[in-house]
Amino acid sequence: MKKFTITLLIFLAFNTSYPQTGNSPYPIIFVHGLNSDDQTWNTMITKISAAWNLSSDHTLYFVLNARGGDTTNYLPDVIFPLKNTSGLTVNTISNSSIYTIDYRNFWNRDVNDPRIIINSDALPGSNQSSSNESAIFKQGYALGIMIDSVLRVTGAAKVILLGHSMGGLAIREYLQRKENGARKWWVDPDDTVSGHKVAKVITIGTPHLGTDVTNVPFTGIDYNSEAMRDMRITFSSGSGAYIFGNAEANVSSNFYNKDIDCNGSQSDIVSGINSGNIDNPVYSLPLNIRYTWIMSTYLFFGSDLAVPFGNQALYNSSSFVPLNVTDTLRTNKNHIQETGDTWSLIRGLDEPGTKNFAYDISSGVLYSGYITLQTGNISTDNDYYKLITIKPGEVKIDLSSLSASGVTSASLLNANDSVLQTKNISTSSDSLSYKGQAGDYFVKITGNSSQNLNQNFYNFKVTATPSPELNITLGIEGMQSLSGLIQDTVRIYLRNSTAPFNKTDSAVMYLSSSGVATSSFPDLNPGNYYIQTLHRNALETWSAAPVNFANGIITDYDFTNASSQAFDNNLILVSAKWCLYSGDVNADGIIELTDLIQIYNDAADFSSGYITTDLTGDGFAGLDDVLIAYNNSVNFVEVKRP
Repeated sequence: MKKFTITLLIFLAFNTSYPQTGNSPYPIIFVHGLNSDDQTWNTMITKISAAWNLSSDHTLYFVLNARGGDTTNYLPDVIFPLKNTSGLTVNTISNSSIYTIDYRNFWNRDVNDPRIIINSDALPGSNQSSSNESAIFKQGYALGIMIDSVLRVTGAAKVILLGHSMGGLAIREYLQRKENGARKWWVDPDDTVSGHKVAKVITIGTPHLGTDVTNVPFTGIDYNSEAMRDMRITFSSGSGAYIFGNAEANVSSNFYNKDIDCNGSQSDIVSGINSGNIDNPVYSLPLNIRYTWIMSTYLFFGSDLAVPFGNQALYNSSSFVPLNVTDTLRTNKNHIQETGDTWSLIRGLDEPGTKNFAYDISSGVLYSGYITLQTGNISTDNDYYKLITIKPGEVKIDLSSLSASGVTSASLLNANDSVLQTKNISTSSDSLSYKGQAGDYFVKITGNSSQNLNQNFYNFKVTATPSPELNITLGIEGMQSLSGLIQDTVRIYLRNSTAPFNKTDSAVMYLSSSGVATSSFPDLNPGNYYIQTLHRNALETWSAAPVNFANGIITDYDFTNASSQAFDNNLILVSAKWCLYSGDVNADGIIELTDLIQIYNDAADFSSGYITTDLTGDGFAGLDDVLIAYNNSVNFVEVKRP
């Protein structure tokens, strides 16, 4: 028995195809519905926490009715105390891929020492809404705080929002609300394009077009609450004010208050979040987000028992909106069952199928994803991810847990959609790599959902390893002075350390006034190489010995600090710097009469510009250039190679 256990542990340790819990590129925040709490997502979270990491501290608990009858203003009404009644810190979150927000809470009503009572249905007074049935306006405010908190803890660029029922309207409230022309709840309202920090929105059973339902079995809903008021399609005096717009004075008197916009006044004219069956164009849904409206009809009722089927999405005639960024999915669960419909919810979470919405990923991080059925019953699923590299080097994709997840191929593309590497997948794990310049790379993972009927996930890790870099310092005899070096270009070749010393990579480097330049060598494999320098009129010079280069490492090499830095000490001292000899204008490896004649002729013709015979870099061929070449020629200066 002990032998079997040890063998199994060794197998698990070295079998890279074994499924591992990874990360979601963007954290997912689950937003519950009316008269509910974070526990409604237990079935779904249990399912996906096998794929994406889940911290024990993944929930923030808000109180939305803190002041109750004292005020209807959202600022004093929405609180999230950090301690419970025992004085323990409870309302914090840690790094995770999965988060929930919870509105079923109350507090000790002590403004000097606020303490939260988690999962409490207590009320601030009679004729008041419970916290999880409070106004959608307040929910949007709380959701903005939640998103900001998640981004701060995880360092992620964006989040994914998934809302059930009223939770979908809370998401829309966060995304749409404007005040004085600016987005009211966005994490970064100054960024008018992407300040929402949201990559994708999924709603299920959400009354996007409202609901006038007056009885949902087994729920205990308060039909006089602020939330029921906000979800109304109509009042006796006209349209539902939150969804479609109306005067607060026209809100039916059976509701606890009429303050739709939660500003302390109940006499405002409210602009709804919708204009007919679409989002209000005055503060529309952002178009750089992907949306999935999951719609459900239970048995033959024409609804999910809470929201009419046709009201669970936004649409313009036969097109769902927002146009070109919206997907829909149909299921058959009743309203209460929807949060446990893992098949539909995982399908809704489907990774982007186009490059322009690709999820950002980081180098060296293990991620997980799902191959799911696509719209139109299409079994082929493409998942796109984006990696930004800041240095040239190798991009390597390692994939595992592939067979059971339905993955059939993987590709690496550049920003122009050119396929750099691709591989068909027929094993449980595989990899592919590419060496290239810095920039945007796109990972495309393709699969067949018919081969993944059990909602298995795949793992992948993309690692960007910077190429070896050289930070070189050079002096050039004719261009060097006490004030520095005349800036110029030099070509560097890296050559094998053994005969015949073949070239392996090269770079053109622009020397600063200090003689310093840095460049990457994307095609270079780690190892030891000679450095060969070529300049337009200086003598070819080699490093004294092979120099070590390694991936991700900057190798420093300074020719100027000693003559021994060059092979056979082939340098000349100028202004306290050891420099390359100047004068080999015809690049034949020796400074001699033919070079002198070429320089002399150009000087006699008053030649100017960027010319090889200008040894001093002053823009002219003249006597000073002739003298430098003459002195080196009489000293028989020539190239020295291994």
